[in-house]
Amino acid sequence: MSKALLAGGLVLVLILAGVYGALVYRDRARPAEPDSPVAKDQPGKSDPASNGKSTAPAVEPPRPLFKDWPQPAAVLLLSGEQHGHFEPCGCSLIQLGGFARRDDLLRQIRDRKWPVGALDAGGLIKRKFAQRRQSKIKFETMLSALKDMKYGGLAVGVEELKLGPEYLLSQHNPQELPFLSANVVLFGSPEVGTPVPKTVMTVGDLKVGVTADFGPSLKPEVLPAGAAGNAPSDIAIEDPKTALTKVISELEAGKPDLLVLISHASVEESKGLAEAFPQVQLILSTGGPEDPDPRPQFVGKTMLVTVGAKGKHVGVVGIYPDDQEHPLRFELVDLDNQRFQNSPRMEDHMRFYQERLKAENIAATDPAITHPTGADFVGAAKCGECHKKAFNKWKGTKHAHAFDSLKVGRKGQEKTWISRVYDPECLSCHVTGWSPQDVLRYQSGYVDEQQSAHLQGQQCENCHGPGSQHVEAEEKYAKSRKMSDDLVRLRKSQHLDLVVAEKHVCRKCHDEDNSPAFQFEKYWKEVVHPFRD
Repeated sequence: MSKALLAGGLVLVLILAGVYGALVYRDRARPAEPDSPVAKDQPGKSDPASNGKSTAPAVEPPRPLFKDWPQPAAVLLLSGEQHGHFEPCGCSLIQLGGFARRDDLLRQIRDRKWPVGALDAGGLIKRKFAQRRQSKIKFETMLSALKDMKYGGLAVGVEELKLGPEYLLSQHNPQELPFLSANVVLFGSPEVGTPVPKTVMTVGDLKVGVTADFGPSLKPEVLPAGAAGNAPSDIAIEDPKTALTKVISELEAGKPDLLVLISHASVEESKGLAEAFPQVQLILSTGGPEDPDPRPQFVGKTMLVTVGAKGKHVGVVGIYPDDQEHPLRFELVDLDNQRFQNSPRMEDHMRFYQERLKAENIAATDPAITHPTGADFVGAAKCGECHKKAFNKWKGTKHAHAFDSLKVGRKGQEKTWISRVYDPECLSCHVTGWSPQDVLRYQSGYVDEQQSAHLQGQQCENCHGPGSQHVEAEEKYAKSRKMSDDLVRLRKSQHLDLVVAEKHVCRKCHDEDNSPAFQFEKYWKEVVHPFRD
C-alpha cells in the first residue's frame, strides 16, 4: 500500500502507462493502458478524478501467456524484491503487480495441468521501515500468503536481515517455507537452523535442488561500520563461493534434475557465481532495474534472470529436460489487470492484515514526531473562519473527501472494498498532519475518527504547514489591531510558493509510485484558490 492524494492540492487524473506481453528472447513495447471503469483489483490510495471514464487510447490486448510453449515437464514461478507492495505498486487505477494477481497466475498455470513450484529472492518489506511494527505485521502477512501459494523457498535478503535475527528465528518454519542462504549465519552457529543452506523441491516428476547466497556488496546495508545493534556475532556474512562450493556439491550428490541458485546480490556478483558454478542451470538474481529486460542472460549455459522490483512482474521458467538445445524457457510476466483477476484468498490476507493494524491501533501507538515549526494542526474548518472563499473551494475538491475513499474505495467497489482507515501507509496521504514519505504522524496530526475527525482529508495545513501559531497571532491582532513582527513572519511562513509546491510538497504524495502521470500545471488548475477574504 502506498500514497495517493497529494499534499500540495492537486487532483490527479489517472492516466497510466502499462507494461504488457513480456516475451521470451524479444524486446517488448510499452503502450499506454486504457483506464478501467471499475478497478476493483486496484486497492490503495487514489484520486479517482477520471470518474471511471477512459482517458487513454485503446491498445491491443496483452499477448497470451506462454505462446508457442510446448508442454513443459514442470515450471517455476520466480519473484523477489517486493519492497512492501503486497498489492499492485502504487495506487493508480491501472498498476501492475499484487499477490492477488500472482495467485491467479498460479491458478492459470495449474489449469493447464503444468506442475508448478515457486521461489522468492527475498526483500519482502521496505528496507527503511524494517524495524516498525507495521512492517513486521506485513512480513507475517506475506509469509502466510507465500505459504498458501506453496512457495518452496524464500532467500534471506537485506530487508529480512534488518528485521533482526531473533525475529527471523521466531518466524521461520523450514517445513512450511524454508528461509534460504548458504553464506548467512545467525548467532555464530549454523545449527541454529535459520537460514537453511539448501532445499530440494519436487515439482511434478522433477527434483529441483535450490540454494541461495547473500552478496558481499550488500553487507554494509546489514552491518554498517560502527553501527550499534546487529553485531557480527549476531549476523555473519561468509564468502559465498566458499559456502556454495560445499552446498552445491551436497545438492549434486542427490542427482537433481535442475540446480537453482537464488542470488540476493548484484547482477555482476551473480554473474561471477554463474562462472564459478557452471553446473547451476538457473540463477534468479536481484539487483536489476525495477522494470527489467524480459530476455534472460546466459553465462555459459547458465540462464540468469531478474524479475524487477515491487512485485510488478514475475518470471516463469519452463523446464524441458529432454531438449538438449533449450532445456529452459523464460517469460517475464507483467501482472496486469486484464489477464489476471484477484484471488479471493489473497484478498482475505489483506483483510486480516488491515484487521491486525486496527486491533493493534498502529496509527495511534507508533511514536509521533515533532513538526519542525513547533506549531500544531488546527484543521481546515479553523482556517475557514477567516479564509472563507478558499475553504469553500477546498470543500468541492477530491482532497476534502480523501479519507472517505479509504472507507469505500472507488465507485463500484463499495461491496468488496477492504477499509484502510487504520493503515498508516494510506493515512499518511489521506489525512492531515503526517509526513508522507516517512509515513510518520506529527504529534498533533490525525490519530483516529474519535480523537481527530477534524483532520480527515487532505487539508490546507498539509501544504501550508500547521496553523496554531498563525491562528493565535491573528486572534491577538483582531483584538489589538497592532501589527507585530511576529505576525508578519507568520503570515509569510504560511504562504506557499508554487515552485516550492511543485518540487517539494505535491510530490510527497504524488510520487512515481502513485502518480506516474502527474502534471503540476494541469492539475493545479483544479484546486487553485487565489482568493482574498
